[in-house]
Amino acid sequence: MAPAVAFLVFDSLTQKQHDALRLAALHLTSKQIALQLGVSPVTIDKRIEAVRARLGSIPRSDLVRLYVIWREENNRDTMYDRTIDDLIILGELPGDAPKTTTQPTERPLVFEDSISFDARASWERDPVWLRPGLTPSDLGLSGKLAVIFGGAVAILMVAVLSVACINALTTLISS
Repeated sequence: MAPAVAFLVFDSLTQKQHDALRLAALHLTSKQIALQLGVSPVTIDKRIEAVRARLGSIPRSDLVRLYVIWREENNRDTMYDRTIDDLIILGELPGDAPKTTTQPTERPLVFEDSISFDARASWERDPVWLRPGLTPSDLGLSGKLAVIFGGAVAILMVAVLSVACINALTTLISS
């Protein structure tokens, strides 16, 4: 894959694809990237696979290597950390509007009324029904099928017992 072709593709990516590739360039797995971006690992894989497909299905390691080179050549790292205060973008402030100041770097501002969100699924946060360290993704296909089959049998047993109780009550009431 010629870097020039890859660089043209990188110029046309969405912001979400850039975010996924930027974190992949930091050697994070899809699961780690998904946790940081608040999406599922499958979504991250789809974003990266879409870029790979546009580049002829090159290996993920080559994609990340080319992306790092593209970011270094275009000085893209500063793009994420700069403050947008360009008046052309923001427009002119009215004459009586208060002038804003930049946030001091020595002490960041804390928003005490903000809410903290946990991006993990409920079964990953507090797995009380699993033994410690076991997640549903560790079960594999046969384990997941066994859980589904066990749940179906349990539901069937509850339904049969309910019908039996209703029959017993109706015979008791009618006699």
